[in-house]
Amino acid sequence: MVLLAILLIGCSDYLDVTPESVWESDSFYSTPQEAEIALAGIYGVIASDEGYGRDLMILEAGTDEYYYNRRFNEDWGVSLFRNTPSDNESFNFWTNQYQAINLANLFVESINPSSYQNIEDYNALIAEARFLRALCYFNLTNFWNAIPLRLNSSKDQSDNNKPAANLADVYQAITDDFTFASENLRHPSDAKYIPGRAHKLAAHGLLARVYLKMSGYPLKENHYADVVSHCDVVINDGYHLLTLGDGTNGYRNTFLNLIGGVYNTREVLFEISFQNLRDQGLIGVDGRYGALNGLNFGSANTFGDPNGFAQAGVYPTLSGLYDQATDLRYQWNIPSYRRTGTGDITDIGNELQVLFFCPAKYRRWEPLNYADIEIPGTNEQYIVLENSASELNRNFTSVNFPVLRYSDILLMYAEAANEINGGPTALAIQYLNEVRFRAGLDDISIEKPTVATNKQLFFDELVDERSRELCFEGVRRHDLIRWELLDDKLIEIKNIVEGHPNFSTANADHQAILRGPLNFDISKHLSLPYPLIEVSINQELDQKLEWR
Repeated sequence: MVLLAILLIGCSDYLDVTPESVWESDSFYSTPQEAEIALAGIYGVIASDEGYGRDLMILEAGTDEYYYNRRFNEDWGVSLFRNTPSDNESFNFWTNQYQAINLANLFVESINPSSYQNIEDYNALIAEARFLRALCYFNLTNFWNAIPLRLNSSKDQSDNNKPAANLADVYQAITDDFTFASENLRHPSDAKYIPGRAHKLAAHGLLARVYLKMSGYPLKENHYADVVSHCDVVINDGYHLLTLGDGTNGYRNTFLNLIGGVYNTREVLFEISFQNLRDQGLIGVDGRYGALNGLNFGSANTFGDPNGFAQAGVYPTLSGLYDQATDLRYQWNIPSYRRTGTGDITDIGNELQVLFFCPAKYRRWEPLNYADIEIPGTNEQYIVLENSASELNRNFTSVNFPVLRYSDILLMYAEAANEINGGPTALAIQYLNEVRFRAGLDDISIEKPTVATNKQLFFDELVDERSRELCFEGVRRHDLIRWELLDDKLIEIKNIVEGHPNFSTANADHQAILRGPLNFDISKHLSLPYPLIEVSINQELDQKLEWR
């Protein structure tokens, strides 16, 4: 059967052989070099438009962080809670993740151990494939809950016929894979480790994230001790740490690295490497960070301009979480400026200007002189932050996406310790403070003394802190669902938007902001429907009752 229908190129990190567009499984994996090519192919699938490149970003919208801001159509249906089983983005993402899973299955089945003199090298490759398989299954169950579990490669159409597995069995498969990865992948300090790829501490970190999800809705099994255990491994190892910036804004520097293609393996445990994959020519790898969810640039959209569609708008619920005068993360995540068609870099000034009040975490540009924001002008100078070997493109970017950062490890530990001990422990407070101090904030025990002594108040603070720190990083929807807070936060959005001093019932843009909160139905929107094509082809998968 055909192994890869994706085109692989001469990326020096993966291969030195002449690439082929199609490889047959019976003639592949005969050498370590060919195994590296196949592994690169799995990364390429995950990084494509239908995966992390675009559709994951679209599926994650619609929480209290950001929304689809085009009132004249209803694209991004999941974010508007107007999706159906025929929704394109969810079908694309479902297919993409299962495609990567099938390639990982085939890799595990086919790689030849006799080709390796060192069994550790063989196990490391198997572990990397299983890490990627676990990541895809975790993504799928986050959105769909119970899903078909396919742990063997598909040989023909009959292999597609799988019912939705028991949710506990899905999580068992995920934790088994990540555990194997944590035991057999290389340490990020290992001389053989390639930045941007999976490593053992990333596996421990994602195990913590999986166990935290398992502890909440819908499974509701208490795995907080496992969360602490795996966070402890990462923290006590000492390799990972927060980027402090030597007196500058370390938070900003973390994202400048992701935007500029610099691997910061100390803070970022795992990232999707659009920079490396695109610049090396891997076909079909389409990063959209900074374009679909970036700052409006205001040009003729010509090649070479750091432009974007700016299709994501920031809810005032998110901007309201920050101490806007002191929190360095607010200044980076939501700077509220844009460049007009004449080149004037100007302040937006209104949180309900839906086409301009956009996320900026993955910005492709910034003013050369921030004073220009307050001074009218034309063709004001700016700096391009993106560092791509190819000419800048309006549609695609080379901005890398952080799947897991060290600050999340600290916050996950704090949340789990609070649950285990019936209130925040000294380490939970310390780890929260580490994240706060980097943002320029005071000790939580000084600023909010009651929070530091009360389980519920500490949890509430973490709910807000995770959004302040991790907004637009693909975790908020799943956080709110596991906490059973998504409906509450959508109600909060409606109240805050309608109570905003700039809100007008006659303004169609303002009404469009409320589409998601008004459409949400808790009886069906805590998980996605199975794609229509999937239930049509898979003879053993029935559509969920609430979506029939």
